[in-house]
Amino acid sequence: MTATRRIFLIRSFAGIKFSSLTLFGRSRSGYPEIVKTTEANNQPTNRVAVLGVLADLHGEEVQYDLKPLRRLILEIQPDLICAEIQWVDWLSGNLAAAPRAIRETIVPLCRRTNMVIIPVGGSVLKEFGIPTADRFLKAQAIRALNGLQRISWAVINHPAAINSAAYSHCCDLTCAAELNLCGQTAKKKWKEANDTIIKNILETLTRDPGRRVLVTVDCRRRQWLIKQLAQSSQVVLVHYKEL
Repeated sequence: MTATRRIFLIRSFAGIKFSSLTLFGRSRSGYPEIVKTTEANNQPTNRVAVLGVLADLHGEEVQYDLKPLRRLILEIQPDLICAEIQWVDWLSGNLAAAPRAIRETIVPLCRRTNMVIIPVGGSVLKEFGIPTADRFLKAQAIRALNGLQRISWAVINHPAAINSAAYSHCCDLTCAAELNLCGQTAKKKWKEANDTIIKNILETLTRDPGRRVLVTVDCRRRQWLIKQLAQSSQVVLVHYKEL
């Protein structure tokens, strides 16, 4: 059917029971099979933590140390990881649009462990396209903002620093500035991506209540996403270290 073989099974694994169609396990190619069970989980809420990761800048790969993130994920061992990956990209195996931390660290870890990835959508490459009008000046301004981010990454490349309140605030300001420079089309695409992500996360929580869920997204979405999840009765928000 696809490169990942869709298989409907009735089974449980390591005591974790899934209540409906659920991404689970691995096919021979390393991607998820679809699992169906008939026994519902009776826990009403999910413990959820949001972990921001550094994302690529307009298709330019971000270079930073991924070892601390790898250690952190192995320490947490969540039941589910909602990752910023487009479903069509997940099926095709082309993860170029996903943040490097997700495609090079989180995905390989999940393929070797019992942690399950749920692709929840995200951005596409070149989302922050610059309008033709005033292209030169706006491009220079965006380049300057990106330069400031690169400087900060020399010292801020640990999960704790990336997810700090101060850096999250800086991410929000930088993202807002770049969106304003790129125009209404970029703002629309960013909003659509955010809306898709929160919709898919909430659908996942409804389908499989009672899980320990780690949400991994571009750090620029982190604060917005936390505010959205805080409004849901399905969610008990916790710090990622308390998950």
